[in-house]
Amino acid sequence: MSNEIELKFQINQADIAELQLYLNQWVCCDEAEFSSQGSRTLVNQLNLINTYYDSEDYFLRHNGCGLRVRISEDANGKHFEMTLKSKGKSVGGLHERIEFNESLPDDKLDLSVLPKGALPANCDIKLLQQEIIPLFTTNFKRQTWLISFANSEIEVALDQGQITSNRKLIPIQEIELEIKQGNKLDLINFAIELSRFHLHLFSQSKASRGYRLLNNLSFTPTMISVTKLNDLSSVLDFWQQHEEYALENNDLTYYQQLVTQINEMLISQNLSIGPEFHHWQTAIPYIDSVENFAYSEINTKVKLMLITEINKADKK
Repeated sequence: MSNEIELKFQINQADIAELQLYLNQWVCCDEAEFSSQGSRTLVNQLNLINTYYDSEDYFLRHNGCGLRVRISEDANGKHFEMTLKSKGKSVGGLHERIEFNESLPDDKLDLSVLPKGALPANCDIKLLQQEIIPLFTTNFKRQTWLISFANSEIEVALDQGQITSNRKLIPIQEIELEIKQGNKLDLINFAIELSRFHLHLFSQSKASRGYRLLNNLSFTPTMISVTKLNDLSSVLDFWQQHEEYALENNDLTYYQQLVTQINEMLISQNLSIGPEFHHWQTAIPYIDSVENFAYSEINTKVKLMLITEINKADKK
């Protein structure tokens, strides 16, 4: 069992090569600095095929769980692993959840290898094993870099591929930052370093997009009365969901109204997050593209700074 803490981003194809160069250079510096401590694999490439499972009535999903079997292939051959993830909590793209990872001899699902208490309390394991079926797959190439930053080790993963279900597919083109050792503040600060590569903070997991594709559902943000958004976490979640809706539908008028509304909400929070917030506010009247502004460095920086503020508040 482990506690997974990660940030998810979408990235445009035009920015991938520059990001890869930057991370390769960072790793080269790390290798030179830590060469006396023994060799470590800091850059890796592998192919990943993931099959997601649930019952026909989505028992696991309704109980906040996600289940997959992963086939990973690298220079050393194929490896098989089953992962069960809890829903955990998510704030504007920062995901925290408990996950159980168990090695398998092949790609056959076997719930019996999970530790006691991993599955929901109301679960009959033998019955679920009989009822569970494959729903959709994700197939992508992953390149990873293990980065030493401040007091932490952070894995950066670039995933490129697709989610497939019922002969339909949607692309995967994203960056994930995960803490291997260290703390959330270092993770957020490193993400701020990478925001120059036009990363869009993303709240949807591969699994959630897979379920949407399976059921042919368009993305619909949760409708909440703005009068109920009285804390920073709720404001950021509202912002993320509605921004992703505007991106999917390329609705500029909707997006301009959204960002103006978010600005008013943030002003009411009496934040002290530096000149970046003023820079972001100054840019609002000139938004002429949903994608350009959503992926902009300043937009991502402000969101990450808000996550920092939320993290500080949680520690009090």
